[in-house]
Amino acid sequence: MAATFQDRVIVITGATGTVGQGLARHFASRGARLVLTARNQDRLDAFAKGLSPGQVHARTADLSNPDSLRALESFLRDAVPQVDVLINNAADVTSKPLMDTSLKEIDGQIRTNVTGTLQLCRLLVPLMQDGMKRIVNISSLAGYKPNPAQTVYSISKSGVNAISAALHAELRAQGFHVLNVALMGIGDEPRQVPVSDFAARLERAVERRQHELFLYRRTKWLMRLYGLIPALARLR
Repeated sequence: MAATFQDRVIVITGATGTVGQGLARHFASRGARLVLTARNQDRLDAFAKGLSPGQVHARTADLSNPDSLRALESFLRDAVPQVDVLINNAADVTSKPLMDTSLKEIDGQIRTNVTGTLQLCRLLVPLMQDGMKRIVNISSLAGYKPNPAQTVYSISKSGVNAISAALHAELRAQGFHVLNVALMGIGDEPRQVPVSDFAARLERAVERRQHELFLYRRTKWLMRLYGLIPALARLR
């Protein structure tokens, strides 16, 4: 039976970016109750005003700040009956070669993309026990094939892939389902995927309890091939 999102509580991090806003609009159109987070409250409030009144909570949260995530967890305990879907979309997307990246930048990117994702899952899983029990982690193709100009980012997204696999193994006995998304090329330019199309595909993947979502079949099998024969990736 297909999942229904009417009145389901969906937490979306990074909700002021292109992908986060697209996902919020899509699930709002499905009747979901949204908890949108980002680091800038003004931008959050401005975006939330365009959605259905009473359907949205807008709350600042910084994945690199443990106190901020604990405050979000406390807010959710008081504001919603349970969390049904957690979409870990927020990320530090700084793209630099390692030699051009400072230790502060390395630490910040790992704190946001890896440690913050782990911490948010750890805090919110207890709030999801009576819900749909869906976790969506937005990764990147860079997590499957590291890019030379995105060393730390690639490492962090490879960590997100590992988080998805490990959480599946740890939580499946409790009825949780984890979806890992190999994101690429979202936008309105030629050869990009419109965010509305991506959101619809993500919804179907959640409904079907898929473990991975690639936007192109050829990309999926190319990443599989690189995984089986790592030397091929090193040639490109």
